[in-house]
Amino acid sequence: MRANNNTRFLLLAASIAMTGLMPACSGQPGGVSDPAASAKVDDRFNQSGFPIVKEPVSLKVFGCKDPNHADWKDVLVLKEYAKKTNMNMQYEETPAQGCDEKRNLLFAANELPDVFLRANLSNTDISRYGMQEGMLIPLEGLIDKYAPNLKSLFDKYPDARKSVTAADGHIYTLPAIRLLSSGRTDKIWINKTWLDKLNMKAPTTPDELVALLKAFRDQDPNGNGEKDEIPLGLRDMGMVFSTFTGSWGLDRQMGYNINIKDDKVHIWLADERFKELLIFLNKLYSEKLLYKDFYLGDLPKWRSNLSQAKIGMFFIQASDPFTKVEGQFTGMAPIKGPHGDQSYSASGPLASPIGTFAITKENKSPEATIRWVDYFFSDEGSIFYQYGIEGQTFTMKDGKPAINDSIKNDSRGLMAALGQVNLVPGGAFPFLTTDKTGNIVENEKTQEVSKFVEPFIPKTIYGPPIFDKATTDEIVPIKTDIDKYINESIAKFIIGELSFDKWGEYAATLKKMKLDELEKAYQKAYESLNKK
Repeated sequence: MRANNNTRFLLLAASIAMTGLMPACSGQPGGVSDPAASAKVDDRFNQSGFPIVKEPVSLKVFGCKDPNHADWKDVLVLKEYAKKTNMNMQYEETPAQGCDEKRNLLFAANELPDVFLRANLSNTDISRYGMQEGMLIPLEGLIDKYAPNLKSLFDKYPDARKSVTAADGHIYTLPAIRLLSSGRTDKIWINKTWLDKLNMKAPTTPDELVALLKAFRDQDPNGNGEKDEIPLGLRDMGMVFSTFTGSWGLDRQMGYNINIKDDKVHIWLADERFKELLIFLNKLYSEKLLYKDFYLGDLPKWRSNLSQAKIGMFFIQASDPFTKVEGQFTGMAPIKGPHGDQSYSASGPLASPIGTFAITKENKSPEATIRWVDYFFSDEGSIFYQYGIEGQTFTMKDGKPAINDSIKNDSRGLMAALGQVNLVPGGAFPFLTTDKTGNIVENEKTQEVSKFVEPFIPKTIYGPPIFDKATTDEIVPIKTDIDKYINESIAKFIIGELSFDKWGEYAATLKKMKLDELEKAYQKAYESLNKK
């Protein structure tokens, strides 16, 4: 932005000092009034139709740039939308690496843009810069008056509204809304070519899974004479807490390791069921049935193995990293666990992520700005955002949009090609996906595979709560410490560096780290959520 590095440092220091000295604002939560309550609206503003404003309006927009994106000013959809709306967005996009740091500096220096778009705003950011400091303005009044698409969605899907509503009752950021369940779910993929060669079927129980993985390991299903097959390819530690947990009766609610039964929140990290699952995964690892480097999080290496079809079974949302070999794979239902459970926890809420878009207190045209983003929550706007211009980048086939083959088969890869058309690569943009609009990163194969798990996804999935400042200050350090401890401990349990004889010590340590207090905070948030 305008300030040089020395100025930034001085502003940051001043901001930190003032934060410690000044009392919190009183009255309206966050010290900011709802802009929709003001009777004064920009004379240039049109309440419906296009253009959104009669005369050009310029707004400063900050966001995080995926490596596959073109410069945002050159992205086809954004250029065309500027013409359509008469709104000139001056984009300051920052490479993903270092973007969070730069965004935080803007907040600390009070050197805000008009809009944060695709800027990775976390729930903690929403609590601090919305509820506490009033740098992000409340949006619910603007939505009710000027965003008919969003209002209709929130009215029809109250869980989506709840997901973005902070503890003070205000909405400070907007989400991506994914009515298409496949768009928020990791699928279970299995190598059909290997199954056919071995004359075996997809497993339905833990024992059948072990037998199949052993056949993948021992019987050279890829036929190259080498033992290079990876029977089960978990890609990172996060998979441990979502992919098989539903088969052991463990859910993923409120964005965490939580079961909710009879309105009671329970964090299951020290439960016997979780221990049983880890013993099962340890068995797979010790018998070389589980990808040996899963806990390292080396995504490029994992994807390389996937693109060469070296993996027998794995979990991922879409097939874009392995489209050239996707025909070798099919889907499967989650296995039925040892206690008869067969749900699937690797799915997210309707509204997620929730910090994709925010309007700051510097914005002089909030009505026009909310209309600018509202279009992407319509079927027409969703198709435009994802697919671009009909006849130029996509065509309609059987009533649904289909991206041109020149983009789909681009030598640089689909994501790099899409990055010239839209901001789809990397996700985190405020828009809608439905059966009508489709999800551009999910081709027919992905949709086919999704149908195997959809019947087993929980009917209601609660998103992570936006805690108030006091709760955030109390539980964030607790949760951070617990998460670090469990990731380290769980990896050691699975790879055999920590004996299950130490499970009691592990559970006792979690108790000392105030797991009970964390559970109480989520319980309180759940109760508040269901009062909204």
